[in-house]
Amino acid sequence: MPFKIANKGVFFIAVSQFGMAFSFHCILAFIPFYIIRISPFGPKETILWIGMIMGASNVIATFTASFWGGLTSRFRPKALFEWGMLCNGTLILLMGFTSNLYILLILRILQGVLGGVSTIGLILISSLSPGERLHKDLSLFQNSITAGQLMGPPIGAYAASLFGYQAPFVVAFIIVSIFLTFCHHYVSDIPPQKKKSHSDAFFKKEILIGWSLIFVATIHLTFLPSVLPRILEGFHLMGDVALKSAGFIIMSYTFAAITGNYLLSRLSSRIGLTKVITIACLSGACFQVLLILSGGVLSFMVIRMIQMGFIAAVFPLTISIFARDAGGRTIGFLNSSRFAGSAVGPLMATFVLAYSNLLTLYILIAGLTLGSLWAFLTSNKKI
Repeated sequence: MPFKIANKGVFFIAVSQFGMAFSFHCILAFIPFYIIRISPFGPKETILWIGMIMGASNVIATFTASFWGGLTSRFRPKALFEWGMLCNGTLILLMGFTSNLYILLILRILQGVLGGVSTIGLILISSLSPGERLHKDLSLFQNSITAGQLMGPPIGAYAASLFGYQAPFVVAFIIVSIFLTFCHHYVSDIPPQKKKSHSDAFFKKEILIGWSLIFVATIHLTFLPSVLPRILEGFHLMGDVALKSAGFIIMSYTFAAITGNYLLSRLSSRIGLTKVITIACLSGACFQVLLILSGGVLSFMVIRMIQMGFIAAVFPLTISIFARDAGGRTIGFLNSSRFAGSAVGPLMATFVLAYSNLLTLYILIAGLTLGSLWAFLTSNKKI
């Protein structure tokens, strides 16, 4: 459904986040293959390195998301937003020109320091958007990120296959530069933000439960790419065929996430947020375990698409409950759950797979989902 934009600055903030998401996910599908290619270690050590490198930036960003939100009380948010985009793009470019895993890990850690820039994007939208349009404009922001996540993996995978592993890093840098230019010209500047007096709001029980629900849903979204090479190897796919298959699988389930997000959001207006979140979590946990029954790439992809169609809606639906009247630091805190889940997803997946098997991993994720849902349903939050 097309969006009517009340403020063109809001649109270009969303567009810039599309560019950032595209650039990050442009390298997502093939970076495990890249690490395998340059790794001097054995299979077990290499899969642990994949988890560390893919999760490192999000580990750091978990702690910096609120920090970046706090910086907007001292510096102009637009300037912070632009510098953050530029530095992120430069770090992505540098990643393509190293064959040292230690340097690659350091670059990912530095990227994590800048990971809270999306919090500033949320603050800019909150200031530029009229109150009655805020919910729709935040939805546009999230949909733009998801669209970037959809388009990035297949393009990155095919670019790496056709032109070599350095090509996607260069493409990602160019994309960030283009959308940074759009942001600079079309987004209005706003003054530094006043500090909120209710700085301890995010320690309330309901906010913590909302954080945990988003955290677990994000694990669902992010754990798979780090272990896809091993899964595809089990389906007897390797080399360029596996690389292209990984990009297509990620593209397919990300498209399913967009579709499911839209449909479940519409359903929530009819039967209520709590019921839809419950349906999404239960279905996501069920199909997570059912992945083990897939006998080939096609059945695996179909089950994953159905799972993502349900679980992807948990993030925006939960945000709409807990961040409706939240201050800037609380928004940053809730946003940090996405980074925490993005960090733990690949780290947990690679660690479990290094010492156990896929069934253990799938059951663990499903169990965490049911536990967070139980906490949500038994909380005193009135919805």
